[in-house]
Amino acid sequence: MNVPIRPRSLALLGGGVVVFLLLTRGCWPQGEESKRKPAVLVSLAPASLGNFDETFPITGEVKPLASAAIRSQVSGVVQRVYFREGQEVEAGQPLIGIDPSPWQAALNQAIANRNKAIAKVREANAEVRRSRSEARLARQRANRYGSLGTQGAVSVDLAEQFRSQALSLEATVTSRESEVESTRADLAAGRAAEANARLNLERTTIRSPIRGRAGQLRLTAGNLVREAEDRPLLVVNQFRPITVQFAVPQRLIPRLKLGLKVKLAAGDWGQLSSIDNAVDPSTGTTAVKATFANRSQHLVPGSYVKGSLQLERLLQVVLIPQTAIQTGQKGPFIYVAQSTKANGNGPKGNEAKGMVAKPRQLQLGPASGDQVVVSAGLRPGELVVVKGQFALSPGAVIRLPKQQPGNGSK
Repeated sequence: MNVPIRPRSLALLGGGVVVFLLLTRGCWPQGEESKRKPAVLVSLAPASLGNFDETFPITGEVKPLASAAIRSQVSGVVQRVYFREGQEVEAGQPLIGIDPSPWQAALNQAIANRNKAIAKVREANAEVRRSRSEARLARQRANRYGSLGTQGAVSVDLAEQFRSQALSLEATVTSRESEVESTRADLAAGRAAEANARLNLERTTIRSPIRGRAGQLRLTAGNLVREAEDRPLLVVNQFRPITVQFAVPQRLIPRLKLGLKVKLAAGDWGQLSSIDNAVDPSTGTTAVKATFANRSQHLVPGSYVKGSLQLERLLQVVLIPQTAIQTGQKGPFIYVAQSTKANGNGPKGNEAKGMVAKPRQLQLGPASGDQVVVSAGLRPGELVVVKGQFALSPGAVIRLPKQQPGNGSK
């Protein structure tokens, strides 16, 4: 028997079905669109293969390779200045002229004394020759009369008289020879005095001992200068080549060797030319010097410059930007862009469809500038996330800016 369904019953039944559907909707599996997280905007850069210079940053002081403080070695009045301040001068070039008159007079006197000593030597030599001749004749005569006295031909007193004369003349020869030695010593002293006077005369012209740039002159012509004053008249500094002195920590000493390249921020290239033989215990560093050609002479003594010391040149190593490096519990790591397709080789389209970020642990080598060497964990050509990596999580979908190279945009 059919029981008629009342409208009220139908309304209740329909409402129950709606409530059941609303309660169970959250338990149904959702589609892929509802589960997918928004793609993260990133920038990529390929790991490159190239040469890398391992460097150490330096700050050094420019110092001249040679510096000469010019002082006068004689006293006198400055008569002439032969150079301009700041001028490039050559070794041996005249710088200052001092009045030579008193020193010329001293030289003339020394020459006269030397000539007088020469005359005395000649006179003493002549006396020695005369005395030797007289002594030789006296000895011959004494020997002859001594023989006759033995035979009784002459008296013994006469023979003894001639022998005494011979001995006296021989003693005179010895005395004359001593006088010759004395006059020769006087001549040597006279010649030394002449040489000193000639040297003093030459010193009235002050010359540059080195090639370099002349500094400022302390006085002008007409001023009196004194011998060996403490304060120099001027300083000449060698500019080409020139050195830069800086300090390196003692941990790098085993890696230092002469000839290592040094580059300054201004673009100058030089070579390590000196390594000190001790470490400063107060700083734990050792002093080294690098030599630069400085052809333009823009490196000036006393100035401070920045640059880098090239410790080693690594050939054909994997390089990535330092901005890609993050540090985790297991050490440094990066995010690498990988395709979800089996044959995917890179981002396809403006949205980098099919590209996800995968973390990769790395072993890093030295770093310099904006690049770091990857010792292990990465192959050349792999795409590394260099911007936006801090918003990533493992497996996150990535997208690229429209201007990102390699995203397929024209």
